[in-house]
Amino acid sequence: MTVRRLLGSVAAAGLLTAGALLGSAATAFAQETVTLAASGSGEEEVPPGSGEEGTSVTGSFQLTAAGALTYTVQITGNEEDITAGHIHRGAAGSNGEVVVPLDSAAINSGSSATTQIDPGLAQQIIDDPAGFYLNTHSASFPPPTGNARAQLTSSSAAPGTIDTGSGGQAAAAATGSPGPYVAGGALVLAAAGGGALLVQRRRSADAGA
Repeated sequence: MTVRRLLGSVAAAGLLTAGALLGSAATAFAQETVTLAASGSGEEEVPPGSGEEGTSVTGSFQLTAAGALTYTVQITGNEEDITAGHIHRGAAGSNGEVVVPLDSAAINSGSSATTQIDPGLAQQIIDDPAGFYLNTHSASFPPPTGNARAQLTSSSAAPGTIDTGSGGQAAAAATGSPGPYVAGGALVLAAAGGGALLVQRRRSADAGA
């Protein structure tokens, strides 16, 4: 009786541990960072000719589905300091509303900054980055146009990117290449299964006796 209870406890503990590990894996996957990029110029402002000639802008954005955004925006060729920067909603060739205000001081210094956005908006940007654009403004180029503009794009080659299409980490999991959490969970499940098997063998031996 004591051996049966012990083995049963081992099996139960193994299943609980497996569940905890799989839960941790799901949480980690949900918090995975997606890297987006933007590269454009004054010539891309809408309407054409409204931007600052010779000005270029680039941006790197690290975004989670929970809405944590870290970004670096660098601008060159501009005659005036940047007074505002935003992520706007809008496809190439069209202007749209501001959805994420950016730190103008960080843009002027080319340094990294962080902000928190609504998770629903974060997921929209992750799913369709081309539907959003980076826009910078100075005193002579106030909203709704700006001195330089760049559409957001997915940066699938960057570390930490989730490819929601046919490649990347999501595809690796689907093709039988589980991540470390899944592999760990499988090992624990195997250990739990082994405990159950030992219990079953013990019962068979008792029945034979």
